Amino acid sequence: MNNIVNSFTSWQPLEEVIVGRAYRPDYFEFLEDSQVRNQLQQILAETEEDLDNLAKTIEQFGARVRRPDLVDKEQFIIGQIHSSGAPLPPLTPRDWQITLGNRLLRVLPMGELNNLCAEYAAAQPGSVVDPHGGRWNPDCILNGASASCIVRVGRDVFFDNSDYLRPDQTRWIVDNVLGPEYRIHEAVTDGHGDAVFAILKPGVILSSKHDQNLNFERDFPGWEVCKVWDSSIWAAIEVGKFKAESTPGAWYVTGQTPSEQFIRFVDTYLSKWTGFVQETVFDVNCLVLDESHVIFSAYNKDVFDFCRKHRIEPIISELRHSYFWDGGISCCTQDIRRRGGLETYL
Repeated sequence: MNNIVNSFTSWQPLEEVIVGRAYRPDYFEFLEDSQVRNQLQQILAETEEDLDNLAKTIEQFGARVRRPDLVDKEQFIIGQIHSSGAPLPPLTPRDWQITLGNRLLRVLPMGELNNLCAEYAAAQPGSVVDPHGGRWNPDCILNGASASCIVRVGRDVFFDNSDYLRPDQTRWIVDNVLGPEYRIHEAVTDGHGDAVFAILKPGVILSSKHDQNLNFERDFPGWEVCKVWDSSIWAAIEVGKFKAESTPGAWYVTGQTPSEQFIRFVDTYLSKWTGFVQETVFDVNCLVLDESHVIFSAYNKDVFDFCRKHRIEPIISELRHSYFWDGGISCCTQDIRRRGGLETYL
């Protein structure tokens, strides 16, 4: 019987993946300020529409798509009325967990993923490693870590020991999840290493301007690297899609004028949702379906030319609000199963 949980790289043929989910617009129907409510609901509606389209695109290539649950709406609303901020939606599963070989490591607990993880654990006993016990554990060694700091290259696994992963957390993962058959490397990028460089297939790497601490010649000898200096979001800004210059700090919503009320609302109540978008290179944040097909959220000529040079077809699945969520295609997905086993590539 084939393993349900099985992924050793980011490029072997994708068979099952989790695609994240945003809150539905009706979760914020209780907001009294109509301008704030309308702008937020449009972001949520368009985000879910884009994620649905992403799921359909993946399914067209034969992979099964799973989606997280959402918390109960009424309890969510009650919680927001009596709190100072909305919790993160289950939008970016790759931050919370990662498949390492035949084991699914829950680096951080996300309740909306509990049912899926329980299903995987029942179907493949021992496949889910959850040091938190299914809920927030203040004493768990992995608190504060991010699964995005781990890059899988078959037998070689790279750990980004920096802002979002401490060396002692790396050691725990090595000792409790990985076996002696793996070779461990350090690749420091100051956090979210899998969004700093992406391996599209053996010998082909897409990287970003944040890779200055990486040594590709040493770690990936003979592999070709395409460095992306600026995200395609900056081209979008230049043509006026994201009009932050008109209202500093504005969150642009198509067809609506950015309002000071909405800016204050996001900064006050949704600060957990947003990031420092200026530093993110979304074109590296992609999902490899197989060695011939990769999904990106926007067109980038240099990236697409590089892909076609290596016989890779780039596929666009738009995420209109990447700049709001500070998350790209890779962030919004987490592979559960890819066809193939443990191989040596380096």
